Amino acid sequence: MKLAITGRPGIGKTTACLKIYEALKDRLTIKGFITREIRRNRERIGFEIIELDSGRKFKLAEKGEGYPRVGKYRVFVKNLDEIAKRIPEYQADLLIIDEVGPMELKSSLFVKNIENLIHSDQNTILTIHYKLRHPLLEKIRSIFDIIRLDQSNRDRIVEEVVSRLDTRG
Repeated sequence: MKLAITGRPGIGKTTACLKIYEALKDRLTIKGFITREIRRNRERIGFEIIELDSGRKFKLAEKGEGYPRVGKYRVFVKNLDEIAKRIPEYQADLLIIDEVGPMELKSSLFVKNIENLIHSDQNTILTIHYKLRHPLLEKIRSIFDIIRLDQSNRDRIVEEVVSRLDTRG
């Protein structure tokens, strides 16, 4: 299964990945990571990557000076490379990668390893930026089943994906 979840920011892509993970983690081996906001006093100040099976955290980006940048955020490519080099090592029934977006695309190692992953036989769920145009995202859109998450379908979509995967385990 090759599935890419997309939708506007804040619609619940990461939450959907977490719900899928929680529903299946006792029946399937699941590897990968999610990306979460870092907040201070209700203000978003950055992003971190959290590895699903280990809980290890890597700072992805934070507000401030430095390069490379995406909007007002400085991207920590070294940390991104650290998690990206794990992608080929993940052996699992399902791989969840949240997200393939503008910050992650700053790492050439991340791009290379996602490119290899999308052409593999690995069952994979990706979340992808909803409107960004990039050669890697265009390949994903041409190979994967795309689900556009919105308010009306987000709970149903999680149930459908869990059901599809549960029959494989």
